[in-house]
Amino acid sequence: MRKIIIILFLILPFVGNSQTLLTEAVDFHVKTIDGEPIYLFPLLDDDNYIVVIDFFSTTCGPCQDFADDFQQSYIDFGENTGNVYFMGINWGNDNEGVREFDSIFGLTYPTASGVQGGGNIVFNDFQIQSYPTVVVIKPDHMISNQYVWEPSNANINDAVIEAGGLLVGKKEIYAEQLKVYPNPASEKVNISLPEFKDEIYIDIINIRGQIVYQSLVSSNAFKTTTINLNDFKRGIYTVRTITCEGKLLYQKLIIN
Repeated sequence: MRKIIIILFLILPFVGNSQTLLTEAVDFHVKTIDGEPIYLFPLLDDDNYIVVIDFFSTTCGPCQDFADDFQQSYIDFGENTGNVYFMGINWGNDNEGVREFDSIFGLTYPTASGVQGGGNIVFNDFQIQSYPTVVVIKPDHMISNQYVWEPSNANINDAVIEAGGLLVGKKEIYAEQLKVYPNPASEKVNISLPEFKDEIYIDIINIRGQIVYQSLVSSNAFKTTTINLNDFKRGIYTVRTITCEGKLLYQKLIIN
């Protein structure tokens, strides 16, 4: 029976629209290959983390192909020092097998093996249909992205930012295009960006991934817009703009 399940997992990565069947996360407890325990709900409830999980196998080709992409996203969001927590959960191998996989591909984020770390149980609990499956879980336990495909660095970053994740050390990428000032801000904030066609949405997203402000402005009216912050709570937010062409720009906003 176990051989049949493994064969199915090897086949399913090549079938479209594979994903977790859940829309809300269930709690789990795993141990990393170094023996460190990880509990999901405390990460969400106590630490307000956005949790990003790579469900993988050490033997599948796509898992190997995209391992470096997940590692780069882990680095982009601060290596679990920001508001995003990255981890890998394996199916079918033991600690040494996963350790070898991590070493070959230069992976430094926490990983739990399927056999010794509890990964096989989590695969079943999350009803994972294939690997690799990258899921994004918000602090309210909702799964905001059931299947990031393809799991490239850019696609993972977009999915995490959309959930409210904040890039660490990459502000300059967006600062040239999206201007948010003053930052930190208290009473008002100004938002401006280069010329664009048609209309653009401006969203402000809180650390829980919730849109707390949204407006639609035309290209003729939008050079710089000012937003009153009197009704905002203190904290870290993400400013997101979306053009009609689908181009997304992000910038962190701190409200004092």
